Amino acid sequence: MQRKILLASAFGLMVAGAATLVIAQEGPPAVPGMAPNSKPAPLAQGGMPDFFDGPEVGVPGFGRPGLGGPDFAGPQSPVIGDLNALERLYRESGRAKELPALYNEVLSKSQDPRVRTYAYHQLARAQAMPANTDQAIATLRKSLDENLANEAKKRAEMDKMRSEWEQRRSQAKPAPQS
Repeated sequence: MQRKILLASAFGLMVAGAATLVIAQEGPPAVPGMAPNSKPAPLAQGGMPDFFDGPEVGVPGFGRPGLGGPDFAGPQSPVIGDLNALERLYRESGRAKELPALYNEVLSKSQDPRVRTYAYHQLARAQAMPANTDQAIATLRKSLDENLANEAKKRAEMDKMRSEWEQRRSQAKPAPQS
């Protein structure tokens, strides 16, 4: 009986190992939305990816996955999807100069942190395109400050809830009897 279990376990390990080798030989997994043999992001001075050059998907930078994209936990926001479609139409029609106004309008109307962060990143990207990196940096710093404030607010709310919970728990706990 033990011999059969040992053989079955060894066989299972061999199958798992073979499957791992087959997967490893197929190459790196494809990034969703990226062509199979597409180039990685071009490198700027200093060997760092140039985040402002080209619509590569799956590369870190402005407007890439991470804010509602495939690598983010949860579905993409419908607002972000609409913004993507609008940006594509603006660029195709040669009206890319109107994008900063669009993103500023979204920032004035939205309170959703993901949408606001996305809009800030896209706004900075649009501002940096004509080589106005100072304005792009200022926009991203504003986004960072806002996100840090939101994070501090969430942490304060969690600490308050935790202290209330601990207080209720200590009041509900019966005194030990001797």
